[in-house]
Amino acid sequence: MTTKPERKTFELPSVSVIRYSQDADGCVAHALDFDLVAVGETEDEATDKIRWAIKAYIEYGLKNYWDEHIIFRAPKEFSNLSPENVTLKIMEPIIVQDRSIGLAKAIPTHEPRPTGAVA
Repeated sequence: MTTKPERKTFELPSVSVIRYSQDADGCVAHALDFDLVAVGETEDEATDKIRWAIKAYIEYGLKNYWDEHIIFRAPKEFSNLSPENVTLKIMEPIIVQDRSIGLAKAIPTHEPRPTGAVA
């Protein structure tokens, strides 16, 4: 007889930040707490995809008892969210197994130029 691993206390973030940017393929949505990325031709399409990806990722992790590995933060160069370089807007939360996760949209007010860029 197999037994399931003992479930540890696990807390999802109460609010998760999604960073938006534009590239040649369209709008990029990057969920910083999970290091998940979705690309859409429009911001709405990228938002729909990243919301689905977050929900599926968390549900799969919980189902497989990977609680301690679900939170996987993006590298620091993507999460520089100071008030002078982003605008935050509250989005509709997502529900995962009776847990509500608030979402905040981080829109850069300007993209930093690469090192060595000429003005």
